[in-house]
Amino acid sequence: MQPDIEILMATYNGEEYIEQQIASIQQQTLRNWTLSISDDCSTDGTLDIITRLAAQDARIRIVSHDVRHGSPQANFNALMAQASGRYVFLADQDDLWHANKLALFMQRMHAAEAQYGSDTPLLAFSDLVVVDAHNDVIAPSFLRFIGRDPHRAQLNELLAQNLVTGCASAMNSTLRDVLQSIVTHGDGDRMIMHDWCYALVAAALGHVVYVDQATVNYRQHGDNAMGAHGYSGLKTLMSLIVHRAPIRRRRVARMHRMIDQAAYVRDALAAYARPSGLETLDAYCALPQLPRRRRVRTVFRYRFWPKKLTDRLVELSTVRAL
Repeated sequence: MQPDIEILMATYNGEEYIEQQIASIQQQTLRNWTLSISDDCSTDGTLDIITRLAAQDARIRIVSHDVRHGSPQANFNALMAQASGRYVFLADQDDLWHANKLALFMQRMHAAEAQYGSDTPLLAFSDLVVVDAHNDVIAPSFLRFIGRDPHRAQLNELLAQNLVTGCASAMNSTLRDVLQSIVTHGDGDRMIMHDWCYALVAAALGHVVYVDQATVNYRQHGDNAMGAHGYSGLKTLMSLIVHRAPIRRRRVARMHRMIDQAAYVRDALAAYARPSGLETLDAYCALPQLPRRRRVRTVFRYRFWPKKLTDRLVELSTVRAL
């Protein structure tokens, strides 16, 4: 019988840390799970390692190893398209899971389903401990390290700033089914990152809920695709003043990408989204077409802004320049 929990792991040239990561999954207090791995044509020893581990543990299966996806989001989208677990977790190749991670997430997910109904799309996420290549702690809270408030997980807030790290997230089968209908229709390159896009879908259709504990050691090293960068309010504020024009151009370009990602979600969810979610997405996607004053008023009306005051000032400056 298929276990309720399916873990999706996208790999590429991860030989240095992947065996430690898989060992941390095998050491979970909840043991009834399946680990589905898609390797993106690694050129190092990654495939040999996961093949050996799969031969030793029937819960591990390699679902793809000879298809080049070209990016973590494309690889995770391909994994999502074939996922069948009732609860789906995402795993990077280089982190370390805390032994109670699955148990904590399942407790939170069951509570959310009791509150909102199991037919509601749900995504749960947690904090992470930031560690270096040797697993020494850099910061005990990833969310504090990058200046995020985990309770700002409504759609309008997630459009402005992502909170969800894929390797510290899980979803129920209702959200999985919606995501499968999206990722199989192409245009995945419009996602800035898969975890951000998955969170937007969950917030538009259902709920994003928080597991109030760090559950992963999030390893920072020279080869990981997306690193953690500490938040500095002074640095953010100075970016408004020093080298103002080039920095603003980069911020405007990024906001256009964020708006395009939102449009991708809106178009994909036209047949799903409840009216409030669709209205919020429409308002955000319309920002570039509005006159400057209406643009700013729309940001205030829908509260399309991050937590920190300095970030809000930067965002308002960017919105005015769209």
